Amino acid sequence: MIRFLKLKDEHLEMVMRWRVKPSVTQFMITDVVYSLDNQRKWFEKVQKDTTCSYWVIIYGDISIGLINLAEIDQTNRRCSAGYYIGEDDYMNIGAMVPPYLYNYVFKEMGFHKIYGEVFSGNINILKIHSMHGFREVGIYKDHVFKNEHFFDVVLIELLSKDWLSKKRYERYIAEFK
Repeated sequence: MIRFLKLKDEHLEMVMRWRVKPSVTQFMITDVVYSLDNQRKWFEKVQKDTTCSYWVIIYGDISIGLINLAEIDQTNRRCSAGYYIGEDDYMNIGAMVPPYLYNYVFKEMGFHKIYGEVFSGNINILKIHSMHGFREVGIYKDHVFKNEHFFDVVLIELLSKDWLSKKRYERYIAEFK
């Protein structure tokens, strides 16, 4: 039902359209301007970067969002992760997407920890992360200046032992190709 397809050049326009949507960008630490030239430059850069990977989230036959790993650290077996649903009609399945990535990271990659940063006002995502076993480890106060305001950023982490003890997510297995 859910698949993950490695980000390709053919996806860039769709991903750019999603990335600049107010419902997506409001909780992103960085803002981008709609520019396919800049999107292609970014893509060229991340394709060469071994510390990150990006996949398009496919639900049925429909591309609905983007998921990624960043700061991939093979030595310390940790990475950060992020995702967004770009198609409004599929926002309601957003909580079921990350478990596939967590199983991939912990079972396939053999990593020890996933961590991330979430805007403090992004209550729904914080609840989803909590439901998945993440714990809050700190807050950067007034960390991001955006739209003429400072925003706090919540630091979160999930250890493999905590994730793997959640048997209800065992069946969330998918290929990341």
